[in-house]
Amino acid sequence: MKNISRILSLTITKEYYRQNAVFIFAVMMFSFGFLRAEEHKTIIKSALNMPSLLVLIFIGWTLHALKVILFSLRMFEAKNNEFLYNIRLFSPLKRYLALGLMQLSLLQLTIIYSLWMIKIGLEQNKFVETIAIIGFNIFLVLMGVIVYEYRLKHPNAVRVSAKPIQNLISRFNTPSYLFFVQYLFAKQPVLVLLSKLFTCFVLVGVCSLYPTDAYDERLLALGGLFAAAGHTVLCQQFFYYENQFLSFSRNLPLSSAQRLLGYLCTYFLLLIPEFVILIRSLPVGVSYLFALQLSIFILSMVLLNHHTQYINSVSVDIYLQRLFFAGILFLLLIMFKIPVILMALVNFLLAIFVFHKNYYESPPS
Repeated sequence: MKNISRILSLTITKEYYRQNAVFIFAVMMFSFGFLRAEEHKTIIKSALNMPSLLVLIFIGWTLHALKVILFSLRMFEAKNNEFLYNIRLFSPLKRYLALGLMQLSLLQLTIIYSLWMIKIGLEQNKFVETIAIIGFNIFLVLMGVIVYEYRLKHPNAVRVSAKPIQNLISRFNTPSYLFFVQYLFAKQPVLVLLSKLFTCFVLVGVCSLYPTDAYDERLLALGGLFAAAGHTVLCQQFFYYENQFLSFSRNLPLSSAQRLLGYLCTYFLLLIPEFVILIRSLPVGVSYLFALQLSIFILSMVLLNHHTQYINSVSVDIYLQRLFFAGILFLLLIMFKIPVILMALVNFLLAIFVFHKNYYESPPS
């Protein structure tokens, strides 16, 4: 079992944390960057006393588990990981234990937080709620084991496609800036849902937290930064889609302005839910002008995020390192009260510069 666990750890667990480093950083910064330990304790105690809040937490954990499971399935289906199907040659008990340990490793963020909830639940004599938390975590682990075991036994499962919807869409001429949006909703709907839930939750959270203390607009700017970071996976998917299905587009007679406008329109459409949430949840005392500037800042961050992939595009590690240090830099700039509209303008200029310098030299991945 030790050998199986090591193989799964190197091929799936390690790869998950490598590819989602920015996402995890954003979650950690949002959860522990400006929420103090006492505020977390208040949230946990409220959840233990309010079943509806506890259910919301369970839903969040389920979405995270779904994200982890879908990533693992994609890794199982990758051509360079076909050897993983040989795990079927081991005894069922060894497979179940190894897959369970892998699922535990992938869910360790929520598992660790649930241990804190269990500790407080025992101190508060909330035994029913504590048992529910323990049982739900066991359920999430078992759910992963069942799905992985099914995939190992059915490696060539036929996927059912939404042909009626695709036939309906095919009757209309699709503008080029909608190609990737259509691809996402057809091939990666769960990824879109999870990304949007996370980013919208971040924005709703900072807008709700704003009136509770002596916060200023920097809190909302931090929320915008984390919301932009939450689109990293979508930016990676766009880059992959562009190289796999639209590599011929580099030879089309399109000007740089047309190409940049296409990227801008695509990401603007993807960011509409965040813009709507920001306007609807805007705290009292914050002007709509600042909301507009923050929306432009989020769009500029996502656009710059996409274009940095053209620099050394063959190295994902370098791309993630750049994002991490860029996130720290923007965090410091926000804390020093640099206007978000100024940062947005700089981001747009950097994105244009990177595009002109690296777009045509960037080799397909």
